[in-house]
Formats: sequence, C-alpha cells, structure tokens
Amino acid sequence: MTQPNNDNRMSWIRNIDKLKNDDSGSYYCEYEIASECYIPGVLNYQDGMIRSSFLTIKKDRNGLHHYNLKIKYAAITDPSFNIRATPKGYYFKDGILGELLSIFSVYFQCRIYLIASYFGELTDTNIKTKTEFNFIYEPCNAHIHPPIFSSRNKNFAKGLSDFLDSVKSLDARYHQQFALACYHYAKALKEIGIDSEMVFVKLVSSIEALSEFIELDENDDLLKGKKFEDIVNANVLSVDEKDELKRVFDVRKSRKKFIRFIERHSKGFFKGGRYRAIHAKIKKANLPKILDAIYSARSSYLHSGEPMHLSQPTIDSYRWRWDTDPTLGMIIDNRRISASKKLPYTYFFDSLVRHCLLQFLKNA
Repeated sequence: MTQPNNDNRMSWIRNIDKLKNDDSGSYYCEYEIASECYIPGVLNYQDGMIRSSFLTIKKDRNGLHHYNLKIKYAAITDPSFNIRATPKGYYFKDGILGELLSIFSVYFQCRIYLIASYFGELTDTNIKTKTEFNFIYEPCNAHIHPPIFSSRNKNFAKGLSDFLDSVKSLDARYHQQFALACYHYAKALKEIGIDSEMVFVKLVSSIEALSEFIELDENDDLLKGKKFEDIVNANVLSVDEKDELKRVFDVRKSRKKFIRFIERHSKGFFKGGRYRAIHAKIKKANLPKILDAIYSARSSYLHSGEPMHLSQPTIDSYRWRWDTDPTLGMIIDNRRISASKKLPYTYFFDSLVRHCLLQFLKNA
C-alpha cells in the first residue's frame, strides 16, 4: 500500500496552519533570549502567533541584550510521532523554537542564546514556571568578527515578517535542507571567539546542506549521464559493496557542488571600488580558488586532523574591512605554509555564506 505524502514543511509553519484551522486548546510559551546586538522594534507575526521584542534596556554582565519571544502552540491532539513517517520525512531536533532562533540568526547575522523558558500564567488556580538553560558564551573583542556585534539595520519590526513569509512560501522540498543550513550557520557564529576552525567547518556544512540541489555539468562531472553499471563491473560486487562504491561516487562531487553553489548565489556580494590594501581583498575572479582552499582545509581538518592556516585578526578598526590578512605564506616551526593555503577572515566567509542563503531563498 502506497503511503500518503507527508507535510515536510518546517514545524513552525505547520503549527501556524493548525492554529488557523483550530484555535481551541492552544497555549503560549515565552522564551528569554539574548544577543550582543541591540534589536529594537516589535515583531507581531500572524496576529500574535509569534511575537518578539526587547526585554531589558541595559546589557547584562556578559554584554548581552535580552529579548522576549512568545510563541503560540496548537493543542497536541495527535501522537507525538507520525506512524506514516518516511525516511525522508522532515525532522529538526530543536523543534519550533530551534527553527525560529536559527532563522533569526541568519536574518539578523547575530548570535542568539536561549536564556530561559516560561510556561503558564499565574492565576488563582495556576502557576507560572521558569526553566533556565546553560549555554557556552565567550566574550571576545568585536574586531575579531565585527558583523555580529553591529546593531545597524536590525529591527524586529522591519523586514523580519517579510523574511518569515519568504521562508513560509519556500517549496516544501527545500524546507529540510534550508532549516539545516540555518542551523549550521547559527552554530558557526557561536564558535566565534572559541574555535575559529569550527566556524569554517560549520559554515561549510551550512552550504553543503543546500548544495545537493546543484546540478553539475559535464565539465564538472566527467561521469554525468553514465549509469553506475556502465562504469564498473557490478556483477562481481555484493550489494553492500555496490552501495559503498555509490556513496564514494556521490561524495566525490560534493566539493564541486559546494563551489558552484556559492558561485551561483554570490551575485551582488562582491562590490567594486578602490581599497588601500588591495592585496588583502578577495575579488570575485579569485573566489573558486578561495573556496577550494576552504573546502580542502575543512576536509583535512575533519579527516586527518590537519590544522587550518587562518588569517590572524587584528584590533585595528580599519582592518576589519580586509578579507584576508596581508601575509604571503609563512613558516611555523618546521612547516612552510604557502599563501594558497591561507583562509580568509571568518567574517568574510560568514557574510558570504549568509548572502548565499538569502539569495537561495530569493531565487528558489
């Protein structure tokens, strides 16, 4: 018997649709979240189903601004699992809250931390409960990664509702991968000031979540259009051996898809103009080489434990406009590292990845 298609849209979208169909038994949960950025305004999405605004006027001891996020949930009338679930069904481990915080992080290009959750209302017959959450936060100099500390053009009341509408209207076949891309992006930002190598690892994963939708041409994939059985003698292989070899064939294309995805969706990212230190700026023509170096460094880091050759940040305020430090290779201990192995500043790659995610959403 053929199973009916499941609704593979994000959970927060399905929740809104349920509320529109049946509002009885619904309830609210409030969350206290925080960020380095000051974000004014009030978000009122779908007639109060999602609301958010600032909660505190001053920064806390860690330098964080606090905000209130209120979500309306549909009553739980179905089992917590779907008996018609499929291997390709939608799943996001952090649920509706995690989806929204990841999406907010991409939209505002900032780090967002969950401080506490509040459930219920204080009445004669009910109490309001609070749950606090532990999180890893390492304050760092703003010059290490300026964009996530800037409050410029960030406002709950301007643009966020339209952005949520854009995500909501995204074709359902992209929802799982776009949610994962946002998740990896948000996780990458939280590694800033803690582990710069992991910033690159997670930003690459963010792009890889969506690059599966890229079709390579014959120049990138010499085996395009050929059947697996035409390439190898499948008769001498077991089923497990064939599956293993097919996975190897798919993985070999991941680097090219990563590069082509960013090339396709980076339109408008590179600006013209004259720079005082032109050798420290990355031009669009050099993008493929930079992306290849990033992907290679990520793979070597994960698969063989090789350290990455990172551009070293400085505290000079004007230098954050550079894309890479000006060194042309270096010698560390007994190792010579060529300039071609050097990776750009994390804020360059962060901004590039975010731009591509937004462009994907716009063009999908």
